[in-house]
Amino acid sequence: MIELKDIAFTAYPAADVASLARFYKDSLGIEFAEPYIENGVALYCEARVGSGYFSLMTSAWMGVAAGSCASIAFEVADIEAAFATLRERGIATEEIHVTPVCKLGSFFDPEGNKVTLHESTLAP
Repeated sequence: MIELKDIAFTAYPAADVASLARFYKDSLGIEFAEPYIENGVALYCEARVGSGYFSLMTSAWMGVAAGSCASIAFEVADIEAAFATLRERGIATEEIHVTPVCKLGSFFDPEGNKVTLHESTLAP
């Protein structure tokens, strides 16, 4: 049996890693570490989020087209406030969906990757 300990990182493909990192910093406040650069081009960067890392990687490195991902869901304390901030910044968002255990909604980054924000409504 394989014992999984945690999620090390999740990566999103990017045509322009540096530009996409700026979008995530400006829209969600994600602070990325210095990128890995070859020939003057950022190929990879990552940011600590919770116990793991959110990474951006060139689509050539990932073997996946830029804009083709839709799997990340960031936990937020107040999804209504987060969506209001995104809309103030000119980012189109979906409506917030309310379920018995959470509230969630999505938007797209500039390269077309889907990003979901999630607020758990279960008592800790």
